Amino acid sequence: MPQELGRFMTAMVTPYTPDGEVDIPHARRLAAHLVRSGNDGLVLAGTTGEAPLLTDDEKFRLWEGVKQEVGDSATIVAGSGTNDTRHSVHLTRLAEKAGVDAILAVAPYYLKPPQEGIFRHMRAIAESTSLPVIIYNIPGRSVVNMSLETILRCAEVPNIVGDKEANGDLAHTAALIDAAPGFKIWSGNDNDNFHIWALGGYGAISVTGHIVAGQQRRMLQLLETGQVAEAAAIQRRLCRLTDACFLNGSPSTIRYVLRQLGFAIGEPRLPVVEPDSVMGARIMAEVVKHELDVPVPA
Repeated sequence: MPQELGRFMTAMVTPYTPDGEVDIPHARRLAAHLVRSGNDGLVLAGTTGEAPLLTDDEKFRLWEGVKQEVGDSATIVAGSGTNDTRHSVHLTRLAEKAGVDAILAVAPYYLKPPQEGIFRHMRAIAESTSLPVIIYNIPGRSVVNMSLETILRCAEVPNIVGDKEANGDLAHTAALIDAAPGFKIWSGNDNDNFHIWALGGYGAISVTGHIVAGQQRRMLQLLETGQVAEAAAIQRRLCRLTDACFLNGSPSTIRYVLRQLGFAIGEPRLPVVEPDSVMGARIMAEVVKHELDVPVPA
């Protein structure tokens, strides 16, 4: 297992074969490419990986196969959280059996539990494993926002080590970092990376890291050495790319971009659909303006 959890990680798409099955060999190749491109780690079977559309067996084989591929060169984080605490515990134990390095547990969606229910859900997941757990606050998808008090309670659970923060409230993030300076905060929105890092955040779990991990890492390094203006220039430029990579929602758009760049990851599973030709042209018109980790096909 890597010495520490990765600071810059990408939430990886799940490749499919032409007949719609999970393509483990291609997942291994894509993971190896993303690590070479500058990712410290990968989140598998998260939102970008279409977790709700994968069976437990598919998740296990994905976690196991990719971890075997990258070994100790990168952290593999399993998205094992669901809105069902018992199922989340089951998946977390499967993930540990698969050999992953950490767990990502999203706030329970759809049911809209109270804060006490969210805390008990996270604690149950953490107590079911010896692995470090990153909680994931994303009210835009889960409907519920984890309050500052709830996150701080979670931070007291020994193996809950950090938070992927995607609620878009920088004042909330600043208060969290101030109250628990040893608790790691990963930015969960690419357009917030600069701001959260400048506040003292630990890293990011990214979508655009599929194609610009190198530039994101450079921005983090510049901030660490006090070169704020140079880092801000990267952020300003990448905001336009991030917006383009979400024009048709996520994971639809980033999957489309990767396919246009030559990655044979297959079509998404319903209800996810790729953008139409008009929207696709808008997306790629912006993407090709940027320095990517892969060459743009002629």
